[in-house]
Parts: sequence; C-alpha cells; structure tokens
Amino acid sequence: MSAILLIAVPLLAAFISILFKKYAHYILVFVSFASVFALGYMDLGTITVGGFNAPFGIVLILDDYSLIALYIVNTLFFLVAILNCNEFKKVGSIMLVALAGLNGLLLTGDLFNLFVFLEVAGIAAYLITTTNKKPLASFNYLIQGTVGSSLYLLGLILLYAMFGTLNMADMASSIANSGYGAGVTAFPFLLMFIGFGVEAKLLPFNSWTKGILANSNRLTGPMIASVYAAAIGFVFGRLLTNVFVIEDTFLIIVTIILIFSVVAGEAMAYASTKVREILLYSSVAQAALVVVVFMSGFTGWAVYLIIGNAAAKLVLFLITNTATKQLGNDDVETFKGLFVNNKVIGLAFTAVTLSVIGLPMFLGFVTKMNILENMFVSGDYIWPAIILITSVVEGIYFIRLLLNLWYKENDLPEVKFEFVLKYVVVIIAVLIMVFGVYTEPVQDSADNLVAYSYIEGGNL
Repeated sequence: MSAILLIAVPLLAAFISILFKKYAHYILVFVSFASVFALGYMDLGTITVGGFNAPFGIVLILDDYSLIALYIVNTLFFLVAILNCNEFKKVGSIMLVALAGLNGLLLTGDLFNLFVFLEVAGIAAYLITTTNKKPLASFNYLIQGTVGSSLYLLGLILLYAMFGTLNMADMASSIANSGYGAGVTAFPFLLMFIGFGVEAKLLPFNSWTKGILANSNRLTGPMIASVYAAAIGFVFGRLLTNVFVIEDTFLIIVTIILIFSVVAGEAMAYASTKVREILLYSSVAQAALVVVVFMSGFTGWAVYLIIGNAAAKLVLFLITNTATKQLGNDDVETFKGLFVNNKVIGLAFTAVTLSVIGLPMFLGFVTKMNILENMFVSGDYIWPAIILITSVVEGIYFIRLLLNLWYKENDLPEVKFEFVLKYVVVIIAVLIMVFGVYTEPVQDSADNLVAYSYIEGGNL
C-alpha cells in the first residue's frame, strides 16, 4: 500500500464531506481511524510523484523515522477527533485537510513541498482555532504563521540559488561537497529555523501561543499543543539531522534562542495562576528541549521526548478544558478540589504530570535520565545544568498545582467527565507508567532510532 494515500484520502474525504455536511464528523472519525490502521500495511520506501526520480522530482519518504512519526501523530489525531466530533461538527472538513497536511509534512523528502504542506496544515490550524471564538488571537496566529512560513521560503530560495536542489538528501550532499564554510549557509538556515520556530512555539517567535492556548477549548488545546506540536517536532528533527549545518555563529544564535525558550517558558509557567497558561508555557519549554536533544544527536531520546510530551499534553488539555468549560474559567483557585470527586481523572492527570516532571516510574524519568547521561558522556555540562535547574522549577509549579487540585475543605467544584474521555486518559496514563517501569523496550528502540532520521541519498 502506498503512503501517498495518507495524503490523498483525507483530501478526497474533505471534498466529499463538503457535499455531505451532516456526515462530515463521521467521515472524519472513519478516515482518521483508517489512517492509523493503514499504517500497518504501508510499504517502506520512496514514492516518486510526477514521474521524475529524486533529486529532480517530488518524493515522499516512508522510512522507520517517518513511520513512527505517522503512528504517533495519526493516533493522537484520531483520539482528538473521536472525543470532539459531536461538539465541533462544523470543522470536520477542515480537520481532514489538517490531517492531509500533517501527513504530508512527515512524509515529504523535498524542502519546497515541506513549505507547501506547512501552509496547508497551517491554514487548517488557523481555521480550527476560530472555534475558540477569539478572532483577534486567531488573526494574530495567522499573521505570525504567514511571516514564519515566508521566512522559511526566503531561506529556501537562498539555498536553492546556492546549490540548485530542493531534495533534502541531495541538499545535504551538495552542502557537504561544496567546500563552503558554515558562515555561507548560516543566514538561510537561520531564516528557516526562525520560520519553523514560529510553529514550534520557540521564544521569542511565539507570541501567538498565549492567545490560542490560553483561550483553547477541548479541540484546539489538544490539536495545537499535542498533535501539531508532535508533527512539527518530528519535522524539525528531520531538518536538524539532514539539512541544517549548525556551527559557529549560527550555533551561538540558536543556543541563545533555545536557552531563552527553556528558561523563560518554565519561569512564566511558575508565575502563572491559570491552569491553561501553566500548560502552554510548559509546552514552550519542552518544545525547545526537543530541538536541543535533536541538535545534540540523541535522535531516539528526542523521539521519546516528543511522544511523552504529546501524550501528556493531550491528557492535560483535555481534562483542563473540559473542566474550564463547565466552571467558567481556569483559575487555579476555581479548580481547587477538582479531583476529590473525580478520582479516576485525577489519577490520570497526576500520572502524566509526574511524568512531565521526570519522576521515577514514569516514561518522562527514563527519557530525561538518558538524555542527561548521554549529554554528560559527550562532555556537555551546560545543558544538563539547565535541564536540572528548570526541572526543579517545573516540579515546584506542577506539584503546587496538583496539591490545589486534590485538596479543598469545602465547596468542591462539580465537573462531569464522560466515559470515553476517562477511558482515553487512563489508557495513556497507564502506558506512560508501564514504559516507565518496563524500560527495556524503550532503551532498545531508542538506540535503534539513532540513524532513522537520516535520509540516505534521496532514496531508500
């Protein structure tokens, strides 16, 4: 089965759903489930589109790295779709376009088509965020997303003028054999980095994030902070390991950006008194940390960091936004005692939160400890110090939040969570705990993933 179906079928279904609007949400759930199911029958390899082979033609690459990314993103997408299909029926067609765009981002081996799919996924995201009913925030997201993609395109144009190719593998080979110093490619790479940094929520390019996620609902919160974040993280990993040459001045600039993102993200989360703001600033810091781990060359653990963060943010935003809708706001004071009468939900929320902090017996602990160990072995002591200090800050504000959610003397908030939501969040929490205790599969697969993000010669 060809991986191109992962793009073509959602797009076709989107057009069909426009003709049958009453059934658009059913089509969305069916197609998103079918995408996850079909991944088990996809053939690994390079798909040539248009009859021209790489590096001149358009190629889609399904290798072990993109297959893992597709499984994660499509599974998360399906969960978001099935939990929100009835409440947000009007965006069923838009969600299908988003699915096609996200799958295209993960499959493409061509830098220009990466821009095209980024635009498709981005336009769908702008429309999805309108369900927040905060038009100014959505407009701000649109403007910044457009500027970001334009910067990426400008950097790509400069690279094409230098090397005459758009294929990722051919670009990497041309750069390696060109004899140019790192300073020649630093400027276009910086433009592309900033462009992707907007979607990846890196500071200071993410001022749209607060308007969207701090006002998010059960659809937009998980979609942007979990599904889109995972997809962008995987694509960033592909670029960092295949195309970008991060050295000299470019390395200094990128390092400053990432340090600022991690430290400021955790600091703002610590200072916040609103639950959604705490989660969004935590997401900012974690997104920057993913880039750091990819840059350090620890691909396997970067992948697990993406998986752990995406799963956690799916659970946390689903629970938080369900409660926010019923309580009217997301102040920590309003949420006090929320889990006293919702113990199952509370246990799931607590488990994934402790995993994000990095406490033992959870997937987050295994991931962070291995990242730190690998960094120490490689002789890097600055990033481990930053990670340890910010983890302490992260632990303080999340533990403080959990104490507020579990304990209150009287006037407990009344919130009802449907069975399907409980089932989903509990399964995710259990999996996070299982792989935090039974670590052998995680260790083995992380070691095997090291080389998976590299595209060899434009073809497999």
